Amino acid sequence: MAEGTLNTMRGPAALEPAARWWKRISPKLVPVFAVITALIVSMLFMMLTKLATTGKVDVGAQLNTTGTAYAALIEGSVGVVINNVLSADNLNLAKTYIGDTKTTAREANLAARTAADVATIGIDTALRYGEVLAKHADISDDDLTALGTAIPDIHTIGDELLLKMKPLLASLDSLDADVSKTLIADTAALNTLTAEARANWETAVPAAKDLSDSELLEAAKAIQNFNLNYVQGLSEQLDKLSALELTSSSPAAQDIAAMTVLGLDKARQQSVFAANLQTVGILDPLTLSNQLRVVKDLYDDKLLPGENVATGLKDDLAPLLQNTLVILRPNNQILFDYSTSPVGIIYAEDKTPDDPSDDHKPEVVYLHVGNSALLFFPANLESVLIRAIPYIIAGLAVALTFKAGLFNIGAEGQLFVAGTLAAWVGFSPIFADLSPWIHVPLVIFMGMLGGLVWSGIAGLLKAYTGAHEVINTIMLNFIGVLLVDWLVKSTDPVILLDTASSIPRTPYIVDGAKLPTFVSLPPILFIVAGILTFAFGLWMRRAALQENLSLIIRPLINGVLVTIGGFFLVWVSVRGALHIGLLIMIFMVWFTDWFLNRTTLGFELRTVGANPDAARYAGMNVAFNIFLAMALSGAIAGLAGAIEISGVQFAMQPGLFGGVGFDALAVALLARSNPKNMIPAGLLWGALLAGAGLMQTRAEISIDLVKIIQALIIMFIAADAIIRFLWRVPEASAEEKEATLIASTGWGG
Repeated sequence: MAEGTLNTMRGPAALEPAARWWKRISPKLVPVFAVITALIVSMLFMMLTKLATTGKVDVGAQLNTTGTAYAALIEGSVGVVINNVLSADNLNLAKTYIGDTKTTAREANLAARTAADVATIGIDTALRYGEVLAKHADISDDDLTALGTAIPDIHTIGDELLLKMKPLLASLDSLDADVSKTLIADTAALNTLTAEARANWETAVPAAKDLSDSELLEAAKAIQNFNLNYVQGLSEQLDKLSALELTSSSPAAQDIAAMTVLGLDKARQQSVFAANLQTVGILDPLTLSNQLRVVKDLYDDKLLPGENVATGLKDDLAPLLQNTLVILRPNNQILFDYSTSPVGIIYAEDKTPDDPSDDHKPEVVYLHVGNSALLFFPANLESVLIRAIPYIIAGLAVALTFKAGLFNIGAEGQLFVAGTLAAWVGFSPIFADLSPWIHVPLVIFMGMLGGLVWSGIAGLLKAYTGAHEVINTIMLNFIGVLLVDWLVKSTDPVILLDTASSIPRTPYIVDGAKLPTFVSLPPILFIVAGILTFAFGLWMRRAALQENLSLIIRPLINGVLVTIGGFFLVWVSVRGALHIGLLIMIFMVWFTDWFLNRTTLGFELRTVGANPDAARYAGMNVAFNIFLAMALSGAIAGLAGAIEISGVQFAMQPGLFGGVGFDALAVALLARSNPKNMIPAGLLWGALLAGAGLMQTRAEISIDLVKIIQALIIMFIAADAIIRFLWRVPEASAEEKEATLIASTGWGG
């Protein structure tokens, strides 16, 4: 009894450290839990949609589709994916099908297409097509095609009605064309046959007496829909169908109609192919198709020699796989490396050994473990980094006003105005001869100035008239977007339009106004940056170092990481598009955090946001701080616009920043208005958008799924009580509640 009691007491006591750890760490993970929950709920939405549209749902298949979609989303964003590695067993069906025949790679590819076609209709259907064709081999293809074309329309009219219509059709053919046309049209317009209409028919066409009212009405409608001559032709085809002892609804007749749509030659080819598959015992034509396409790729990439596929699979495949890593990619594509090393790099331009002259652009980095390979595509990460920059910076702009108890809904308009001003400075002949050392900073400065002015208008109105900043910034969005639209599209007079362009846009900025890319920077620069980082760390800890020399380790590590990070960014820039706007973005995140938490102005701004009355009582200028917050927010948003023009687009066009400003709101909410969290929040947002296209292609799921995921993330962030309940996260702390309060006071006036 005592032992049992002791065990009971040990259980909860053992859980106490874990509970304390969860209580400490879980509040910081609320945004992560919101993302995970959004992904799970999106999967449930897909299942419910499938159930609503089809009346049933295959949970296993739906989970597989969801897995494919999310895997593609990850690959399209951060470039990480797991794929299978080719083994001899992966081509077992191809070996069985080819056997000892003298099949070439081209013939294997043709067989792969046929196998895919057979998989679409099914082996049983293809075999049935063969039986129907063999049974009616005495009918020419032209006659069978004519019959197959007529069968659906015969079925629409109805075999029995069409048979009864034969005397009627013959009589109509002998009437005057105008009389028959009028008679048919007048009757077809009726919903119910009237006595007058029947009398007209029986007077003009005595054969109409043999049809009931409903049959006569349907006959008139059929003739009106198809025309008289065509219905007469259908009647003749019905006779031929009857001669074959078939009706339009007979399975054989439906097969003839389906083969006509498919093409008789193609149907015949597929039936023969299906019979061959049955002979060799292959029941999965889709898998066979995929394997044959892989075989074709092996020959296209000259991994297998010669022309005879049977010989290649029998004698050359095993040695190939012993010395070469072949990775199976979706859509039956392959990647390969002439190595069996567990870790390696496959270069975009060089897939041949002993030629390292162009080994500088990595296509993929792989880790080979067992029958799988973990792949990393640097180009995808490069694209996400570029795409995330404007969201992170614009999110900072919104978060800054959150701290002041304001809502800057106008980042959209500020981006448009800033981008247009930056583009003008970039292409204008006035600044064309400037040095890049002056021109690039000028483009960035003018973009920030444009955003500052546009947001400052709303700040002044809020500070000195009490006009609500939400309304002001929304209206300024419309003004800014439409103003830019007019400036760019105007042709009389031409203001900013590039008249030589096929689309409405400004001229491209000159090369001297473009942000440098990482690949254009000299390597020594990253070494110098690391040394300066190390020196700055030493200077910041100069007093403490006199007492504890071991404190030198952290500055040293920071310096090394900066240098390695620089070289990594050069390496990951496989498209040469990653620009130093990334560094500006990182600096702006640090600067915004420093400004808010380490400066007097930042303290006053946060105090005004927390309690304007208390700030006023303490002697702070509330109106000035409101204006300052809005102006600085606009300047940061303008920085995002200028970087996008100078680093990515190089020209301004209407609609360029459509949605970015509003997405910045979501990023700021996801980051909980904390500048330090803005980078992961912006990267997540950019990753979702960047991976959406590949997800749609791979899983055949609408790209709108990403919008649903984004909406759910924001909903769960805003209503975090749901997340805290589902994941057993403790109640929000006073600091978290204060941050939420600050972010919401702007709605109240």
